[in-house]
Amino acid sequence: MIDKPQSTSPVASPREGLVDENEDGPLPLAILDLSLPCRRFVVDHKIADVGKVSVTAEFLLRFVRAVGSCSEEAVQAFFGYSRREMAYVLHEVEDANYVLRADGRIALTSTGLSLFRPGVEEPLIYEVERKTARVGFDLISLAPADKKFLTYFERNLPELPLADAEQVSAAAERVPSSFRRFFREFAQKIDPTSTVRRTLYSIDNVTADERFSTLVRVRLVSSGLKPTLADIDLSEWKSDYELSDREAVGRAVADVVERLSISKRDDDSDAYQLLVELAPEYLKEWTRRDGLNVARYYRNAFTSHGDVRSDRQTVPLVGSLFTMENTRRLFDVATYGLRRTHHAAAAIYWLVPQVPLWGSTSVMAEAVEQLHERVTRTNEDLAVRHRVETAALVSGRPERWVREAFSKEYAADGRVFPGGFELLFVPGAFVAATVHSPLGPQAGLPVPLGFASFDPRVVARAGALLETRADSFKLGDTLVRNLVAKATESKEVASFE
Repeated sequence: MIDKPQSTSPVASPREGLVDENEDGPLPLAILDLSLPCRRFVVDHKIADVGKVSVTAEFLLRFVRAVGSCSEEAVQAFFGYSRREMAYVLHEVEDANYVLRADGRIALTSTGLSLFRPGVEEPLIYEVERKTARVGFDLISLAPADKKFLTYFERNLPELPLADAEQVSAAAERVPSSFRRFFREFAQKIDPTSTVRRTLYSIDNVTADERFSTLVRVRLVSSGLKPTLADIDLSEWKSDYELSDREAVGRAVADVVERLSISKRDDDSDAYQLLVELAPEYLKEWTRRDGLNVARYYRNAFTSHGDVRSDRQTVPLVGSLFTMENTRRLFDVATYGLRRTHHAAAAIYWLVPQVPLWGSTSVMAEAVEQLHERVTRTNEDLAVRHRVETAALVSGRPERWVREAFSKEYAADGRVFPGGFELLFVPGAFVAATVHSPLGPQAGLPVPLGFASFDPRVVARAGALLETRADSFKLGDTLVRNLVAKATESKEVASFE
């Protein structure tokens, strides 16, 4: 977590950065879910169950160990045993091969001596038991990994890179040391009745089994002053204690995050101009003759904490739509927009920006699904029962997880909108628009900046904007007509054509 800088003077200094220092704080920038390659291994091993001899036998063994070879009469006299008691104790330790009796004298055997571990005064018994365990390890750090059900969307998310491909083929050779290291963690899963006195005696054989994947939740958190520089937060995946055993995974995540950085594009100014054209009334305070004052609007978006209300139809957004705060605002806007609409939507249109790993989180898939359910319910309230498409508008071939999240993708042969422009649109209801570009430096992590709105004027302009480019995405007559249908359309609409 990024600490809020403390002001050293009560007098505000002239602002040099994107925000004043006393306004600085954490900026949730993005959420990623990355696939971590894992594998199960079958480990044949032995467990030593540490037990104890009886109290009488323990004292006898400790006495003999202390004095060495001694006579039976000396032992009997020391403990005050009767002849019958002496015979009983000797029978227990002799049958277990802990002592050797010869010519009336007693001495510990090698087995008896082995009961005494260095630094331990009491004798301990080790009962060895054979076990077979099927355990999972990730293939990057070889730390324990549990297999969990993943949806088809999650199975198509980007995979963390392996620093060395040989570590996969040689994993079985490295498993014994990792199994020993994490044995206490595995012990309770292997045998719930296991106690702390059970120890790993030996590892006899390791066999590679099925491959599987698990997800690593990555939160990127930057700051108001330096939005393009983000810290990596893995706390939703593992605790700090567990992360210390998975440093190699942390390095792999850092490699992925480094590849998210982009340079400012020549058409970024065009993208910001689209924001102004969609919501000129809302953005007029931050608009100059040459277009949107991005730095001033960013400061407003970062410092604004206003909630969506019926009288606040447009709200600023900074950071990915899939951060917790922005997702909440998005659904609040959707709620108001769908509540007031009289227009049945044929589809949810989502223009995908050309930035690395856009939408590579289960939050995106869940958002698409929940919006689809809400739009479908709204259509049913309008007496319209028809399949609602979730349409991804892309330039070129979409990523595999994007194809899985949407019911259909509409791909343009070339770039139709500025590369960093993102638009989520439900006709007659609401719109969200952001521009993905570094703020401040020429290159760095993209900082999505824009707004979400259920203002009918903004919604109508968004439909008109998509209509002008619909041919490039080959949307089809039904989806094109639906973009610009009148918001006052009657509730008696029976179905889409």
